[in-house]
Amino acid sequence: MKGAVTRGPAARAGGFVPNGIVTLLTDFGTREPFVGAMKGRILSACPQARVVDLTHELTVYRVAEASFWLERLRHDFPAGTVHLAIVDPGVGTERRMLAVALDGQLLLGPDNGLLGGLAGLAGAEARAVSPDLLARLDPAPSSTFHGRDLFAPLAAQLASGRIKFEEVGIVVSDARSSILPRARRGAEGIEGEVLLVDRYGNLFSNIEIAPESFMRSGPVVFGGRPLACVRTYGEAPRGTCVALVNAFGVVEAACVEGSAAEALGLGPGDPVSIRLAQPPPPVNAARGGS
Repeated sequence: MKGAVTRGPAARAGGFVPNGIVTLLTDFGTREPFVGAMKGRILSACPQARVVDLTHELTVYRVAEASFWLERLRHDFPAGTVHLAIVDPGVGTERRMLAVALDGQLLLGPDNGLLGGLAGLAGAEARAVSPDLLARLDPAPSSTFHGRDLFAPLAAQLASGRIKFEEVGIVVSDARSSILPRARRGAEGIEGEVLLVDRYGNLFSNIEIAPESFMRSGPVVFGGRPLACVRTYGEAPRGTCVALVNAFGVVEAACVEGSAAEALGLGPGDPVSIRLAQPPPPVNAARGGS
């Protein structure tokens, strides 16, 4: 099933024309050679593949964290990219494997909520990978390493053009819903929670808001502690805990040249809230009507 990368103007499902790029997003870490084994399978099937490591340091078993990053990082890549994301506590069970075509890209992963948010977007098409196709990829896969035995070969064949998205399996509309917690917007503000902590100790929340609206908003509270709103880290003195909208569009708590997670004693699941600025009353209402 080896072959060169297919190139040409003919668009496929979701506008997908493979470009040979395969990204990897896992919780495998880099101490053991799990990621290397996956890359070996990809390159064996598609030697021309360009494999990009997004990260392999996701919090183990946290499907929601993988969803968060995949939903955002896909925008940094061109159409024709195959994204393979694996955080798969249910490996070897009856859970399905999914392929989703969206915006000219393909996304692969287990049907455990990781791809649910993307499969539900307008223009997305989700397919359940058929058992017959899986048997072609590896007739005797291990029950504990589908990333190497099934996902990696499928990603390679899709990236090479040897397997078309339409051949993956039947279209499904019941992909498992995203388990990524969503913020709740009310009349006066937004209630959310901490999603993840990065290596700097910054606390990423699930509250999305435009920077302009954020700077006009009221108090931002992480775990019961109000924080000053800034546009970037250097606007506050060293050691100060602040709130800002980060490069990924979500409200973040940071400690300038320090760790907000340590300073505030917070982590995933802790509450975050932001009070929205109230718009001024209509001119007629302010004047008592006309």
